[in-house]
Amino acid sequence: MRRFRKLSRNKRGISSIFIAIYLSIIGVLLISTLFAAQVISRSSLTDYLKIEQDRRQENIQITKLVTDSNDTNFLYIQVNNTGAITVRIRALYIGGEFKFDPSMLEGDAYIEPKEALDITLVPPIPFDGDLLNAQWAVTTERGTRSSALGMDLWEETGGPSYTPNKFYCGPLMLLFDMFHWRSGDGPWNSGWSIPKSATDVTWRILLTNVDTRPITITDPSCFTLVGNEQQQNKIVSWFVNPELGSLTFMPGHFYFVYYTWTKPYSASGKQIQKPNALTVGIPCINFLTFTGYFTELNGTTTIFGQTIPFEAVLITD
Repeated sequence: MRRFRKLSRNKRGISSIFIAIYLSIIGVLLISTLFAAQVISRSSLTDYLKIEQDRRQENIQITKLVTDSNDTNFLYIQVNNTGAITVRIRALYIGGEFKFDPSMLEGDAYIEPKEALDITLVPPIPFDGDLLNAQWAVTTERGTRSSALGMDLWEETGGPSYTPNKFYCGPLMLLFDMFHWRSGDGPWNSGWSIPKSATDVTWRILLTNVDTRPITITDPSCFTLVGNEQQQNKIVSWFVNPELGSLTFMPGHFYFVYYTWTKPYSASGKQIQKPNALTVGIPCINFLTFTGYFTELNGTTTIFGQTIPFEAVLITD
């Protein structure tokens, strides 16, 4: 009995030692974990503070949106680094939609302080009135952002310049430099001359609504070529094609308007107009005639009409 009690007391002593060792190990592990977490936390905080410090020294600005000579594609945007440190452009957005990462292109999209970088759009982006109405934005790898409306970037540097003798102020204002025609689905050509033999002709103009109310144009709106004084009976009209674009124009936005049909769309049967009734060598006067209505703030409509005459189109062989 004494021996049993002695053994029992020894077992309790051994258990207590193991428990003490176990608790010590747990304590060491907890202290090590807390120490490591504190070190990591301090390191992360240091990195975060450094990024924030660098970000405060960053400042970028989109300054240009450049098109090709025929204004058929956007070719590149220019970004200025007006900050105090080197930046790296990592994203281009148009209308809130990510397009590509400029750092993947040749040159890696680094911009030194007080310098500018032309970022090539790969592939070139087809010119579209909606893109002029959209926000173009770039972002650095630290999150600094610059954005501007496409129309502001293009007008300021790469787009047409307005002069009093080059446009008629509507409510619909025409951009004379953006005047093109094409045959079928072919490329767009300058509108200031067209071959008599051209087929499946569609004309395209770019305009903006300078009124404070939305404007909707209707099917009788047309583009007309009128022969010179010696051939006044030569008149050919193309009517608006709503299949290619919106015919309601919001204030301050840019829109392409397309002309294709021989008669107003609702009654045309989609008959495509051609210039073959005109004579080779004659300069034609151009007229844009708009019919439609304003939409007032209270939802009612008011009749709208406007005619814009502009420079001549030469009929070639």
